[in-house]
Amino acid sequence: MSQPQGAKTRSAPASQPQLSEMFWEYADLGFDTGKKLWFIQFYDETNKSVGSYFARNITITKGSAAQYEWKDTQGRAFWHVRERFFAREVEGFMISPTGSVTVVFKAGAETDAGAIPEDFAYLTYAYHLSSKDEHERAPMGFVEFFSAKGDLLRRVDNRWIVIEDASRKTTGEYPKIRLRMERKDVKNIIVTRSTIILQGSLTE
Repeated sequence: MSQPQGAKTRSAPASQPQLSEMFWEYADLGFDTGKKLWFIQFYDETNKSVGSYFARNITITKGSAAQYEWKDTQGRAFWHVRERFFAREVEGFMISPTGSVTVVFKAGAETDAGAIPEDFAYLTYAYHLSSKDEHERAPMGFVEFFSAKGDLLRRVDNRWIVIEDASRKTTGEYPKIRLRMERKDVKNIIVTRSTIILQGSLTE
């Protein structure tokens, strides 16, 4: 579990939690079409909801987040869409007297984007099955680059993984299961602080 450092709250509505006192792992930003309000929903390390905050306006200063979506389970004809960000990257919150929320991200977040090995023969990727990585962070996906001899050349860890027009296949045995892409099937790879995009040879 993690708690935002230096969080600031003031004049928060009594029906809503003090954001600086909440223990949370990640949060989702969305819009409630019934209340006609924006919200931030907070979850702990067990994926349990630990609170939410509604506001007419939400400001997010820099930081990283990713869209995800799922179909409604109640039979209604629409999809839920959220933007997710993680507690480890947040410095704190500021709440105005009118109830507007500002999410302040930490400055100078770590990055290991770096260069992709030019001589890799294939790559594998997977999504962490464990709830924590070695730094006690909720992990995301990772990509490993190998030589023709099977030597690990580089690992890019804790990224949102995006696949575009790429041929791949499953490989390995549980618990070390992966998806594999051959070098010939890779057209381009883009690595940022939050995301790695694997573009296949079918990409225009």
